[in-house]
Amino acid sequence: MTGTCEFGEVYLCRFPFTSGESSKPRPVLVLFDIGADVVICRITSVMHTSRFDVTILHWQQAGLQRPSVIRLNRLVTAEKSVLLHRLGSLSEPDARVIKAVWNQHMILR
Repeated sequence: MTGTCEFGEVYLCRFPFTSGESSKPRPVLVLFDIGADVVICRITSVMHTSRFDVTILHWQQAGLQRPSVIRLNRLVTAEKSVLLHRLGSLSEPDARVIKAVWNQHMILR
């Protein structure tokens, strides 16, 4: 991927493991486009319930194969080259919830 990414777009990505040794194709949500890089967060079908996890209500519109959760505490700044292809976009209601959760919990104090 070499163009511009927008908040709310969902991509299939070579998401790196924590060890950095390898990666696995996973869906991710674009939070910010910062030039050659993007800030992304993991999307998983394993249901989690932390305050940073947001269930996607309109998961089919986002191009996902099953009900999923956005993990706002699983952030990565990555080169756009790890984005394999665009799956879809969040619905407007899902995007509003993501922004609200982000703004509630990600404020530096």
